[in-house]
Amino acid sequence: MRSVPSLPLLVLALVGDVQARPGEPPGVPPRNPAPDTSWAQPGEVHAPARNEAPDDAAWESFPGATAVPEAEEAATLPQLPEVPPLVPADEASLPAPRPPPEPVRPPPVPNQVSLLGARTVGAGGMAAGLALGFPIVSARVAVGVHRRVDVLAGVDSAYGLMNELRVGARWMVFDGGPRWSVGVAVEGSHAFFLRPASVEDRGARYYSGRRNWNVLPGLVGNLQLAGARAPRLFLDVRYLLALDTEPIQGVPLGGLPPDVALSGAFPVRLGAEIPVSEKTSYALTIGGDIRTRPDETDFMPVITFGVVTGF
Repeated sequence: MRSVPSLPLLVLALVGDVQARPGEPPGVPPRNPAPDTSWAQPGEVHAPARNEAPDDAAWESFPGATAVPEAEEAATLPQLPEVPPLVPADEASLPAPRPPPEPVRPPPVPNQVSLLGARTVGAGGMAAGLALGFPIVSARVAVGVHRRVDVLAGVDSAYGLMNELRVGARWMVFDGGPRWSVGVAVEGSHAFFLRPASVEDRGARYYSGRRNWNVLPGLVGNLQLAGARAPRLFLDVRYLLALDTEPIQGVPLGGLPPDVALSGAFPVRLGAEIPVSEKTSYALTIGGDIRTRPDETDFMPVITFGVVTGF
C-alpha cells in the first residue's frame, strides 16, 4: 500500500519551482534559450554565424595559422619577367621564309653521241638520226666496228620524187679528246627517180643534185663547246661525183648523148648537235650545194632539223 505525501511537502515543492523559473509554466523549457558563452576565452576566434560576414583578422589569428610577413612573402614568390604588350606586326617587314634546300643532284653525264661529225660511236655502239628539211628528208644509222671506225647506212628522199639508198664509212683520224675530232667519210648511193629524165623539168634531179649513182667522199670535223650539255658544232665538206645513166641532150642537133655522163658538185654542211640528255641531241644543219653543171643553178641552199640518239 503506497504512502501519500503530506500536503505541506507538496506546497513547498511547487513554490520552489515557481521561484526558480519565473514566467514559465512549471516543467516546460524556454523557447529561445540564451547561448552559453562560457567556452569563449579572451584571444580565441569566434566562428561566424550562418549569415554573418567573416572576420579576416580573426581567421588569420586562428590557432595553427602561420603568419608570413608581407616582405618575406614577396621575397619567396618567383619574380616573372614582364611581358611587353602584343603589337600587331607588319607583314611587309617580316623576313621572307627560306625556301627548302634543293636536293643535291649528280653532275650530268656528257653527251658524246655524234652522227653528223667526226666522233665515232665506238666499238659495239650505235647511233641513229632522222632529219626533215629542204630539199631532202633523211634517216641515218651508224654502227661502231672499231673505236675509230663506223659503218654508215641510210636513206634520202626528195619527198617521194627521189629515193636514195646510201652506205658508207667514217674514220676518226684525229682524236682530240671529248672536245674535238677530225676524220674522213665516204658514202655511195643509188637513187631511184619517180619520173624519167626525158620528161622531168626542174624536178628531183634539179633540187637534189643527185643522179642514178653517186659517190660522196669528204672531210668531217666537230668541236664540243664547254659544258656537259653544250652544243657540238660540226662541219661536213664533200665532193659529189654523180654518174647519170639517163643523160639527155640539151642542145639541138647535138647528137646522141653518152651512155654515162659525169658531173660534180661540192656539198657543204655546217650545223650543231644540241644535247638534251646523255645520249640524245637535236640536230640543225644549214648549207648548200655548189653546182658545176651548166644546166643547173650555181648554188642550192639546204636546211634540215632533226634528232640524233644513241643506243
